[in-house]
Amino acid sequence: MSVILIGATLLLILNGTNFLASAERWAGESAKLNLIMVMLNVALIIAGLRRLADIQHDNERRVEAERRAAELASSDVVTRLANRKGLADRGLELRQELDEAERWMAVISIQLHRFKAINDRHGYETGDGMLRRIAAAITEIAPKDAIAARLNGDEFAVAFGIKAGDSGTAEQMATDLLRRVTSPFDINGKMLQVGAYAGIAVGDPKESPLPDLLRRADIALDRARSGRSARPVSFDQGMERALLAHVEIEQGIRYALEHQQFLPFFEPQVDLATGNIIGFEVLARWNHPLSGIILPEVFIPVAEEHGLISRLSEQVIAVALQSASKWDSNLSISVNISPSQLADPWLAQRLMRLLAESGFPAERLIVEITESSLFADLELARSITASLKNQGIRLALDDFGTGFSSLAHLRSLPFDVIKIDRSFTSSVTTNAECAAIVRAVTDLAHAIKVPVIVEGIEDAPTHTTVLGYGCALGQGWYFGKPMTASQAEQLIEREAPAALPDRARRAN
Repeated sequence: MSVILIGATLLLILNGTNFLASAERWAGESAKLNLIMVMLNVALIIAGLRRLADIQHDNERRVEAERRAAELASSDVVTRLANRKGLADRGLELRQELDEAERWMAVISIQLHRFKAINDRHGYETGDGMLRRIAAAITEIAPKDAIAARLNGDEFAVAFGIKAGDSGTAEQMATDLLRRVTSPFDINGKMLQVGAYAGIAVGDPKESPLPDLLRRADIALDRARSGRSARPVSFDQGMERALLAHVEIEQGIRYALEHQQFLPFFEPQVDLATGNIIGFEVLARWNHPLSGIILPEVFIPVAEEHGLISRLSEQVIAVALQSASKWDSNLSISVNISPSQLADPWLAQRLMRLLAESGFPAERLIVEITESSLFADLELARSITASLKNQGIRLALDDFGTGFSSLAHLRSLPFDVIKIDRSFTSSVTTNAECAAIVRAVTDLAHAIKVPVIVEGIEDAPTHTTVLGYGCALGQGWYFGKPMTASQAEQLIEREAPAALPDRARRAN
C-alpha cells in the first residue's frame, strides 16, 4: 500500500508541474499560487493516508504478536497441548458449555512413572519425542471436546464433559488412557515404555469448577501413586479429609519442633536367659498439648515426606542421651536412623556432636539401620557405616528379613547386632515358616559371630520358643512397654536378682 501512495504522490507532483506551466501561460501568478495550495493540500492528504496505512500495518503486526504470545503462554512448547494456564482459561469456556447443557465435568490427572530414566539414559531429545507421542495418544483417545494439557514435566490432565452422575464413563476413559500411555512407543528406533498413575474427579461444574476438580483428581492421583495402583483411583471425600489431616499434622510437627514437644520413650532390651536389662531402644513420641501422647506411625511418615525427620530425630536422640548419661554405664541405648538420614554424609558428625553435648559415651550408642534403606545405595551405606564405626558407635541391622539384603552384603558391612523383625516373632509359635526364619537367622548370626535381638516378644510362649532357638537377647511388651525416661530410671533402680518379666508386668 505504501508503494501505491508513493506512486500517487509522484504522479500528482508531475501533474502539478504541468499544471504550473499551464497556469503561468493561462492565469498568471494568482492562479499559480492557488494551484500550489491545492497541491500542498493533496500532499498532506496523501501523507495522512500513508501514516494511516503504517498505523494499520503496525496494529496488524501487534495483534499477531499478541495472539502468538497468548498462544505460547497458554500452550506447552514440547507437546502443543494446553499448559496449566491454558487449561484454566479454556476450562472456563468448558464449564459454561457444560452448565448450559446440564452436564457434569470430569477431570483425569495422569503422572508418568520412570520417565526421568528415559531422559537420563537416552537424552532429552528422546524424552521430548516420548512426550509428544504420549500427548498424541491422549488427544486421540480423549473426547473431541476435551481439553488435554501437560501440567509439568511428567504430569498430564484431561477435562471433558459427561452425563450427570456418569462416573463410569470417566473411569473407563482413565483406564483407556492409562493403557495407551503405558504401551511401548517407537522413538527414533528405540522401543520405550513408561508406567503411569491416574486420579479421577467428577462433579457438577456449577458447584465444582475445574480448579477444584483438578485438585481432587491430584489427591486421587497421590493415593494411586502411594498405593502403586495400576488402575485409576477415583476421588472421595475421605481422601480430602485425610489430606487435611495430613496438612494439620505437618503444621503441628513444625510447631512441636519449635516447642520441644517430641520426647524419647524407652523400650527395655533384655538378656532372655536372665531377664536382666542390657539396654533400651529409643522410640519417638509426640507429647501433644491437646491430644496427649501421639504414636510415631501418625507423624513419622509425614515428617519423612516433608524433610523434617532429621530434625525430629536429632531432637529425640539429644533428650534420650541426656537422660541415659546418668544411668548404669553397662546399659546401651539404641536409636533409629531414617533412610534420609542415612543419605546424609555428615550423619556421623551430627551424632558425635549430640554425644559430646550429652556426655554419653559413643561405645554405648547403637545406631539401628533398616535393611531396605541400607541396601538402596550400598556404596554410600558402606561409607557412612564405616564413619560411624570409626567413631566407636555400634551398628544394628534392623528389621532383618523384610528387605532385600544378601549374605555377601551382610558379611561386608560392619554390623554389631542383627534384629529379627517382629513380623516373624509374632507368629513364631503358630507359623512353621516364621519359626524356620527365626531359627535360620539365629544360626546365621551365630555362624558370623553377631548377636541377635528378637523384637516383638509379647508373651511367655514366644519367649520360651525363641530362647530355645538360641536367641540370647530380646525386647517386647513381655518385658515392659515403652516408658518415659523417669519410668525407665525407676525400672533400672528396681532391678534385682528376680526375673524382670514378673516385675515388668507388675509395673505395667
